[in-house]
Amino acid sequence: MSGASAIEGQQHTVDSRLVAAYGFVPNIFRAQMNVERVVDAEACLIEAVFGAGKRLAVPVLHVVAQVRGSNYCSALFPSGDVHDPLTMFVVKLARYGPWISKGDVEELRVTGINDGEILHAIAATALGQMLCTLELGLRPALDVELSPGGAIELPKLRVPAGPISPAGPYLNTETTVALGIDFRPCAVLREQFGFVPNLFKIQADSPELLEAEVRALELVLFPEDHLSRVQKEFIQLTLAAANFSSYLVALHSQVLQVLGVSRNDSDQIAGDYRCADISKADKTLLGEIRKLACPPAQFAAFDKQALCGQGFTEAQVVEAIAMAGLANFLSALQFGLGAVPDFPLRRALSPRIGAKDLYPSSADARPTSDARASDDPDAGLVARVQQGETGAFEDLVRGHTRRVFGTLHGILGDHDQARDATQDVFLKAFEHIGKFEGRSKFSTWLTSIAVNTGTEILRRRRQLDPLDTDGEENFRPRQVQGWAEDPERLFAASQVNALVRDAVLRLPHKYRVAVLLRDINQLTTEEAAEALGLSVPALKARVLRGRLMLRESLAPYFIRPERTNA
Repeated sequence: MSGASAIEGQQHTVDSRLVAAYGFVPNIFRAQMNVERVVDAEACLIEAVFGAGKRLAVPVLHVVAQVRGSNYCSALFPSGDVHDPLTMFVVKLARYGPWISKGDVEELRVTGINDGEILHAIAATALGQMLCTLELGLRPALDVELSPGGAIELPKLRVPAGPISPAGPYLNTETTVALGIDFRPCAVLREQFGFVPNLFKIQADSPELLEAEVRALELVLFPEDHLSRVQKEFIQLTLAAANFSSYLVALHSQVLQVLGVSRNDSDQIAGDYRCADISKADKTLLGEIRKLACPPAQFAAFDKQALCGQGFTEAQVVEAIAMAGLANFLSALQFGLGAVPDFPLRRALSPRIGAKDLYPSSADARPTSDARASDDPDAGLVARVQQGETGAFEDLVRGHTRRVFGTLHGILGDHDQARDATQDVFLKAFEHIGKFEGRSKFSTWLTSIAVNTGTEILRRRRQLDPLDTDGEENFRPRQVQGWAEDPERLFAASQVNALVRDAVLRLPHKYRVAVLLRDINQLTTEEAAEALGLSVPALKARVLRGRLMLRESLAPYFIRPERTNA
């Protein structure tokens, strides 16, 4: 099949999905046909949500459109009957998403609505948020096939006054099926993120929906033929912060770190992109995209011409709007499901207090990555690789193999697995080095890839029993006697090494990695903190706890014998 025939075939497939859903191809999708893959992504999501039950999805979509004040989407989805408790839930999720709680889900269960139906309603609400975002950015003319939609009376909700509800998950995830390693969406997520984020794990019972979501990521987020991956992650991070989704802020900050953007820069973009160390064009991009958040910015309409004035093409503008729609889809999905964060939260987001830094002293405690970047001994080699001199990458491999292998061996405790994982780390580094911007040291960036790779491997196999059988949070050191001044008198050096190695491997994962990077790999406190995405105080706390646990474990072997009176 020729290239032109393949494109025509793909367009026919997309058109047929939209015709199946609406009876024609609405203008909101025609306005994006210069980037057809984003329309393909949107059609995949529509097909999955409608396939789970159009009778429920269409009324939910109308409710979301009415909450958002979107006349176009209200016409696109005729009003219909929705179960009263479900209407209340959808209105709250669409209008006050950050305040959705497990109690809201329990109220639906009491009325006889099962978890499958709840997930379907959440996905339909998320789809509605995406389509309303597209309408806000594209401003399509009303199709001749449509007539203005009639309004329905929506339940009135008080503006939530209390704190945001704690994380879930809200659905009964213990009943979900396991996501197999060979399940294609999981393979894609592991390749792109290094692991399967919890937001997708808890949808295991709906493989068709999960497949559509991952396909949307493949078609919108991952390609780089118009906007770069870093620019798209900036959009995701900006809207996650604007929507008060702490989960997505943590996730996309971690992704940006792997792409070479420091935590400090990510925090600045999430806090106030206008003060971030990015180009004027990217600041304009984020400023316009911020107007498409849920809820959208007040008194400010999306201005396409402002982006064109900064040199963005028509295709880039369309892709940015589609990216905003996908970001708002994921925010609504996360609010409804209550996915548990994959990484420790550095910033607590609240519509009432904005962003609260969980580690307010971290900025003063360590220098910025930019301050260290100029001292990076690998900067010259990295620049040569980025300019196409792939042979220079071999020098980087030789210079860092021992550290990467040591990090992975310390995490995994298996020589063969560590050796294979080391190859994976350098492969990932080579694939992404073109996006590495030098805002942190190359060695720090490489270490973060190694830690993420090792962590994902651990998730796939049974972990060793942890040291602290009473629970790591309740750990208190009990063995406080002094150690013998010369442990080698009691044990041979090889025995000492074996004892220490085994004790390190039995530490809980987060303490094991912290001790490994600081005490064995000899990273500085600042480098280890950045590699793990932690503040300096948080890193120091983990290292201290890990050292105490190690001492507790090794004390029986090295405690100085008590002297007895003759």
